Amino acid sequence: MMSLLGKKIQLRGISQKGKNRVRELGTMWIVFAECDFVLFAPNEKGPWLFISPENRAHSDKASRWIRTTNDIDFCII
Repeated sequence: MMSLLGKKIQLRGISQKGKNRVRELGTMWIVFAECDFVLFAPNEKGPWLFISPENRAHSDKASRWIRTTNDIDFCII
């Protein structure tokens, strides 16, 4: 997979939590970081993306880590 760092991605909610986030914060998000492993899920291989809603800083409380594939709350379209 090519690097998405600094690019905009479009999300679609899968779970109720994901659908609520997309409805409240929009479908367009910006990728601030990429990695294969995250500390909060050491046994779950990524790739992982750290994203924030468009027009919000990476430090915003809405920022989150998602998996590029098989995320339980979102899919990238």
